[in-house]
Amino acid sequence: MAIAQLDKVVDTTIAEGHGTVTIRVVVLDKAMAAAPAPSTKAEAPVDAEPDELLPETDKRPVATFLEEPKRGKQCCVFLINGQRQHAWDNQFIVRDLELKYLRNRMIVVVDCDGLKNSAISELMRGHRLQFYEGSVYAALETRVIATLKGDPDLRRLEEEAEDDAASLEAGNEAVRTALDQLIEAHHDLGSRIHAGQSQAGGESRLDGVPGTLSQTQQVVFDSEQPALPATDPVLQLRPEVATIRLRPNETRRCALHARPEQAWKELQTLVVTTDPPVKELLVSRASQVNSEDLSLRFAEPEDAEDDEYPIETTLRATAVFRGFAEPRYLERRVVIMPSKRQPPPPKVPLKDDPTYIKVTSRQPIKIVVGGPDVHVKLKWDGKDELLKGEPPLWTIRASCEAPGVEPQTFVTHPVDGRFELLIQATPGIIPGEEIKFDIEAVGPGRTLSTAFLATVVEAATAKKMPLKVPGGGQRHPPYELKIVKRENWDAETCWGERWSGGDAGAFDEPTATAPLYLYINQDFDLLATYRDFMTNKRLDETTIQQRINKYTAHVAFHLFQMYQNKKQAETKGGENGEVQTEEQMQQEIGRVAQTLLKLMEVMH
Repeated sequence: MAIAQLDKVVDTTIAEGHGTVTIRVVVLDKAMAAAPAPSTKAEAPVDAEPDELLPETDKRPVATFLEEPKRGKQCCVFLINGQRQHAWDNQFIVRDLELKYLRNRMIVVVDCDGLKNSAISELMRGHRLQFYEGSVYAALETRVIATLKGDPDLRRLEEEAEDDAASLEAGNEAVRTALDQLIEAHHDLGSRIHAGQSQAGGESRLDGVPGTLSQTQQVVFDSEQPALPATDPVLQLRPEVATIRLRPNETRRCALHARPEQAWKELQTLVVTTDPPVKELLVSRASQVNSEDLSLRFAEPEDAEDDEYPIETTLRATAVFRGFAEPRYLERRVVIMPSKRQPPPPKVPLKDDPTYIKVTSRQPIKIVVGGPDVHVKLKWDGKDELLKGEPPLWTIRASCEAPGVEPQTFVTHPVDGRFELLIQATPGIIPGEEIKFDIEAVGPGRTLSTAFLATVVEAATAKKMPLKVPGGGQRHPPYELKIVKRENWDAETCWGERWSGGDAGAFDEPTATAPLYLYINQDFDLLATYRDFMTNKRLDETTIQQRINKYTAHVAFHLFQMYQNKKQAETKGGENGEVQTEEQMQQEIGRVAQTLLKLMEVMH
């Protein structure tokens, strides 16, 4: 049975008087049953990355709705008189809508029956299987993309999918299988002659050696100059992520620090702000010897609406160091998603005689010059049937008071008392203008009204420059793999100490009653950075899961080798009579994890 996370219909007008179209967009639940995979390799998804793994079976929820042999591609169709006349593949979802994680479960149907006969005639001048790509087609394409790109429901589902991908954990069974294969295949082919720091090449571990793990952009900010590549000292975030994700009433902690570390002593001022301001977002600061700890918490109001999410803002930090005229500048995107409610709240009974209409989108509303349509969420307590019929008992009217050009608006069909006002970023609107919109629900002898202000802003043109920062034995005994998460960091299983973001892994030696325990820190700072790197690159969930499993298996295998080397050194005295200390083993597994993550990024 198909389960749709989103199913909505929008009527919109094509520019230059070509008429109207009806756009229906459906997003299916990703847990839907799969269809057989395409039979030939030539039918791989057009948006696949060169290094992405393509499953042998087609697990995409939309697969059963799409035609052979183009399954997985033609996910947006254009209809005239109920017949398909044109189609787009899922590349438009990735490229134009920037919804990579919805591409395999999203279907769009554009009904063109509302176009004028002259517009339809021009479109049908082309091949019988596609539209003629002239002026009408260009206006149609622009309108469809502008309508869907600004849809907050699609953006919310994309953020939820990206959040799930960013928090993917290693699959224990897959890791154990890979680890067993590594141990069995390489137990007598060890690549290390000596254990720990006695291995040649210690000088390569010195601080400041350039690495290849590209981290999120750093800039030096100068009000009179464009953004420049950063030079030491620079501000950095720990863990290094491009997007800080929050849930209501939950605390997320991170730290600002300098590179090099000793430069923090020369810090004169540090200013931390959010833009745009979110009054419910609390940012607490605590000064440390070599860093500034930040705690972010979104205090959700009791009357908060789900329509207000996702809430986006930018965390900005500006620091001035003694001896440097230019301030050091760092910014990170902050996304606040609604709490995962199980089950969803009960529906509010709707009335035959409605009493109110209100705006549920988070304000202030912003209209971006040249940007996509703005979707303003509205709700009332009237039944949907009141707005249907010929003529309907109730009608929704929208008007605006603008200093200059008035934007064109549309109202969507109601679903369970909720609908949207679409505002087009009409050419001619001027940045800085404030436009007042009045919404009225007019019925028999009664008018319900609400209003809101929208501010016209220019499209963001941030300038950022990328920066690279430095950065043979017996067969295996019984072992048990343990995944350590942030909430379990208080456990003293990291070489007898508590865990931190700088610890990659550890092991506990076997006893008469317990096996060898191999611990992998799933919230290791560099691993969190790499997961964030993969989601920002918009890699598929399957690819992200495979890489996390590969990292986990290899780190666990190295922990196993460290245990073997330790036992060998203890029983035979070691080649130099040395046995690694726990501090040395802690540093070694950290270096191995860092090297593995760098290697995975470079190779892919």
